[in-house]
Amino acid sequence: MFAFLTFCCLGAAGSGKTTINGITFKNVQPNPDPSPTGDFKTLVIPIKRAGNLIVIEAQIDTLEGNFVLDTGAPYLVLNETYFRDLPHVAEQESAGINGVAGSSFTTYIRNFNILDLHYPRLRADVTDLSSIENSKGIKILGLLGTRLFSDFAITIDLFRNTLYIQKLDENGNIPPAEKVFHDRFMVSPFRILNDVILMKGTVNDNSLWFAFDSAAETSLLDYRRSKKLMPDMEVVSRSKIMGIGGTSIEVIYTRFDNLVVGDRKYMKNRILITNLEKMGNAYGYTIDGVLGYDFFVRGIFTINFVKKEFEMYIYNNQ
Repeated sequence: MFAFLTFCCLGAAGSGKTTINGITFKNVQPNPDPSPTGDFKTLVIPIKRAGNLIVIEAQIDTLEGNFVLDTGAPYLVLNETYFRDLPHVAEQESAGINGVAGSSFTTYIRNFNILDLHYPRLRADVTDLSSIENSKGIKILGLLGTRLFSDFAITIDLFRNTLYIQKLDENGNIPPAEKVFHDRFMVSPFRILNDVILMKGTVNDNSLWFAFDSAAETSLLDYRRSKKLMPDMEVVSRSKIMGIGGTSIEVIYTRFDNLVVGDRKYMKNRILITNLEKMGNAYGYTIDGVLGYDFFVRGIFTINFVKKEFEMYIYNNQ
């Protein structure tokens, strides 16, 4: 049994909508939030693991709890179970991918803190995230999206279960004195479109655009792009999942060599082949695949949001 995406959280601010947990919010107006503050150079934060999800503790006003680090989300997303009584700044005209309307709204919170990193008056969307809690058996207050870290570099060390949030110098670099890891074996530029990280890669010499999603529990490839790639892939398993309207959707889990991202070639890769059309609709453009846990678990990785660079480092247990 393989892990499918626990949830889908995509942003499309440029198109006036965003999709969170399968619910599309219409007429979303992206107002800039105040810049975060904090008296630190490097913030060291313990990571909890919920399956393949990266979970850290944060605080909203006086409420502390678990948040999923989700680079597939545009900004802060809160769980309706715990925040339904917050002020409704805007009601959302929403519809799930199965056509059922959802109860969702936009709000503002007064204080949001990740240890010594402070965000005043932060906008957030509130929606139902109970499916994550139910599948993982852990209380989840919300999701931490890309816009929260736009001024920083973040490094995720899953071998030591540690997240580093670092301030950058005037050139967008981590100051040499603050560098934690040095044995870099991969670097790749990326783009941010509608708050989504996009990285160029190749699979068996075919050029593809991948979204990078730290909350994707497996890597994904769109079945339309897989047709000419399948002859060079080994099928590990086939399964069917229940789709919209009770229809059955086949997903194929495969193994292959020759994935190139940045300046690095990866062997013995695993990827789930399925239909990514609705995910592309939520982005506002077509994507070929998603780089998830199967990809980023191979090393310690850094996302520099200012320089728009993704790096991987060798794990050294000494």
